[in-house]
Amino acid sequence: ETSMIVVFGRPGAGKTTISRAAVRSLGDGGDGGRHRLLHLDLDVCVPRWMRENFSKGIYPTPQQRAEFISAACDHVREEIASAAKDNGDVRNPLVTIVSFSFVNTDLRAAYRVAFPHARWILVDTDERLCEERISAREGHFYKNAPNDGQGEDDDDGAAETGGGRGGGEADDDENSEWEFRPVDFPHVALDGRDAAEANAARIAECVERLVAEEEEEERRRSPAGGGRLGDASPAPTSARTK
Repeated sequence: ETSMIVVFGRPGAGKTTISRAAVRSLGDGGDGGRHRLLHLDLDVCVPRWMRENFSKGIYPTPQQRAEFISAACDHVREEIASAAKDNGDVRNPLVTIVSFSFVNTDLRAAYRVAFPHARWILVDTDERLCEERISAREGHFYKNAPNDGQGEDDDDGAAETGGGRGGGEADDDENSEWEFRPVDFPHVALDGRDAAEANAARIAECVERLVAEEEEEERRRSPAGGGRLGDASPAPTSARTK
């Protein structure tokens, strides 16, 4: 399993911008660098019909969300396998940075089952700032979502909350709401108000720490065997861990 960092948070938090900046700061590994980096933005997994339904305020059922995240996990596995095949230099470990909102707890849970060793980084940005950023974006699919203050449209991009074919609202399920759910598992939290470059540097630091830990673990395992790293890793001093 590849080393993986998941960057998540409200739509408009800056996840993709920060993740791309982190990859640029670390380099692509093609020049003899220490890392081979793969950035995957799971918004590409959002089908057109879901985006269209999202803009109409049609919310997904739990089953629709389950189908989406299953397909998204398959996409991640395929991209990782392709990247590993294209560059077989095992001396430079492949690190995958995944960016996505993961507003709903069922999506987080399913992804954590699929990739149990991933480290999670929350870009903690308040709702108002996210709304301002989305409003400033041309053609953002979330821009036309209803905003009635009921928590059904607060947070997510199309995939997590964005409708189903012929949809309708999911009934009596906390994950059907658009409100960004509290995070109840270990993660690093970044302040979304900080400059993208500053948060990108913190993500890059997390990547460096992750690679260093796994290299050390590999050295320990080589002579006597042993297990794999646990899920928790020390947070950068500039970030806070929850």
